[in-house]
Amino acid sequence: MSTPLALDPEAVRLATRLTFADSEGGPLIVMSEAVAPSWNGVFDAAGAFLYGTTPCDYDRACDGGFMVIDVAAGKALTLETPDNSTFVPRPAGALIVRWVGADDSATLISAALAVSEEQFTETIGDLPHAGGKLLMFDSAARGSALDTARVASIDLPAGTYAVQLVVEWRGEVTGADGAPHEVMVQVLDLRRK
Repeated sequence: MSTPLALDPEAVRLATRLTFADSEGGPLIVMSEAVAPSWNGVFDAAGAFLYGTTPCDYDRACDGGFMVIDVAAGKALTLETPDNSTFVPRPAGALIVRWVGADDSATLISAALAVSEEQFTETIGDLPHAGGKLLMFDSAARGSALDTARVASIDLPAGTYAVQLVVEWRGEVTGADGAPHEVMVQVLDLRRK
């Protein structure tokens, strides 16, 4: 058995102030705040529910795993599953940390911060960002009527961000209690080009 990963002091600090986006069962989606009003989720532009009767934006988010899709004049990144997720700031952009399995957010973020650049083996595509807030929310929601308590956001400069994925990191992280905790995390790297 390998030695558990040490609890990262940066992860402990971040764990107390990060917001995790959640979902009622569908995939999460990431886009610039400026693009969000063009996303209608399971509704039409007027706010009438239409899922299951007419194709909608939510259907597009559910179409195929991790991918970059068009939203009006912008783009969005779909996240395959409803795992609670947050942004962690990095010097060249951000990580999207997806809670697959962990006892607490500090051990989860410690595992994500330990992922090496070489472990990002899947390239998803390029995500243009208009600058300002990048939002992550339930793809069933209307971008113009978001419940801010369920939205993760991060301020990033305008630019194009290369998106790469680590499908799964699994191992033990020493928790604040000094005991090893099993952690399973999925991480996406958003790196400004």
